[in-house]
Amino acid sequence: MRPTRPEMSNAVPPPIMREHTPPPLLRVAGGAELLGVVTGAVSLVFAFLDREARLDDLRETARSLDSQMEAARVDEVVLIALWGTMGAFALVLLVQALLVGPLLRGQGWARWALLGTVVLNAGAVLLVLAFLGNDSPGFQPAPHLAVAQLLLAVVALVLSLLPPASRWFRERRASR
Repeated sequence: MRPTRPEMSNAVPPPIMREHTPPPLLRVAGGAELLGVVTGAVSLVFAFLDREARLDDLRETARSLDSQMEAARVDEVVLIALWGTMGAFALVLLVQALLVGPLLRGQGWARWALLGTVVLNAGAVLLVLAFLGNDSPGFQPAPHLAVAQLLLAVVALVLSLLPPASRWFRERRASR
C-alpha cells in the first residue's frame, strides 16, 4: 500500500493574481504616462534640431530687452535660456518615467510624486513655450508636443486617482 499524501488544506494558497496585477485603468494611466514621456522626448529632439533658429530668436529678444548688453553677455543669457529649458524639461521627463514602475507595482506614494512632477512639468512646459517657441502661426513641434506631453501626464494622474485605482492601492497596502 502506498503512503497517502498529506492533506492540502493546511497549505498556503497561491497568491491571487488580482492582487499583483494593476487594474486596466491603472495600466492605461501608466501607458499614458509613458506615451507622454516619449512625446516629451520627441519635443526635445525637435528643439535640439531647431536650436539655431531658437538661438537667433532668443538673441533678438534679449537685444530688444536691453540694447546696451554686450554680445558675449547676450550669448550667455541665450544659451542659459535654451539649455536650461531643455534640461529642466528633460529632468521632469526622466522623473516621470522612473515613477511609472512603482506606480504599476502598487506603491501609492508614486501617485503623489506624480502629482508633484505634474506641477513641475507645468512650469517646464511654460519655459518651453516661452523659450523654444515663437509667435509665428502654425505647428511648432517643440512647444506643441510639450503641451501634449503635459496633457498626457495630467490624464495619467487623474486616471491613477480614480476609485478603481484607489481601491487597488488600498488592497495592496492592506495585503502587505
